[in-house]
Amino acid sequence: MGYDGKVWILDDEGLAHDKEFEIYEKNNIEYRLTTRASFKKDLQAFGRKTDAIVAQVGFQVSAPFIRKLNNCKVICTFGMGFNHVDLNAAKERNIYVCNVPDYCAEEVSDHTLALSLTLLRRLFAYNKKVKSGVWDPTDTEPIHRLSETVVGLLGFGQIARLVAHKFNAFGVKLIAYDKFVDENVFKQYEVTSVSLDELLEQSHLLSLHVPLTEETRHLLDEEKLRKLPKGAIIINTCRGGVVDENALAKLLKAKHLSGGGIDVLEEEPPQDNELVQLEETIITPHAAYYSMEAEEQMQIETAMNVVRSIRNEKPKNIVNGLD
Repeated sequence: MGYDGKVWILDDEGLAHDKEFEIYEKNNIEYRLTTRASFKKDLQAFGRKTDAIVAQVGFQVSAPFIRKLNNCKVICTFGMGFNHVDLNAAKERNIYVCNVPDYCAEEVSDHTLALSLTLLRRLFAYNKKVKSGVWDPTDTEPIHRLSETVVGLLGFGQIARLVAHKFNAFGVKLIAYDKFVDENVFKQYEVTSVSLDELLEQSHLLSLHVPLTEETRHLLDEEKLRKLPKGAIIINTCRGGVVDENALAKLLKAKHLSGGGIDVLEEEPPQDNELVQLEETIITPHAAYYSMEAEEQMQIETAMNVVRSIRNEKPKNIVNGLD
């Protein structure tokens, strides 16, 4: 008995796909997992005729690549992000592009708070000094009372709203900039809507929650970062390209900024990135999304979109305007 369809999984990071495989097998869908090393061979043997693609964020699904796909109905990004897929090229060929927008909102918001509180309370600096023999609670600065801290949110989508909800318990003042969000939504979360300049000028801690687009790439350049108050902290759990990393490192070394909690970098894993070497930063390996529960949800939602598309049903969470 033949298969009812094919799905091609592109993953060079060794992510888990076991739950996906179970769903594909149950629905009589043939699957192949491909890394960069086997990509060219698998493109000829399997990929050109595949009905669906699942693409991990590190795999670029470019226009020339998309034009080589003869039967593809859907490209599923393995997670929230979709900037690695040429949306227009897919749309021109009537191929849906879908993401999984909700699977890790809880985890990313938790990770954002963990990085924020660690830096606001200078826990890594305290830990290092105690372990080097220094026992002094007052020589690690700056530390301010949370109720007198202004937390700024760049972007106010689903994750930023969860961050605001969780931060409210600490009594901080919350402000946010997002030109696409209605004023009533800000009020619902006890957040003050401000302009971008006001956000930068007032935020003691600035947390980033925007997608990476042509408009947001290097949105936070040196000029904008200098508008932050002296001693401010940057938290980035969205996309590395939103920040000019060289400018951020420069301002951290100059003590204009006091810390950076960074989960995402422009190049991952990093090669000779100065931010990784600075004592003022905490770097995590694009891990904010991760929990065992989130990983399982991502696999299941991705696989079900593949199944829907192969059955000629409309998939969920379409991001390239083929609604």
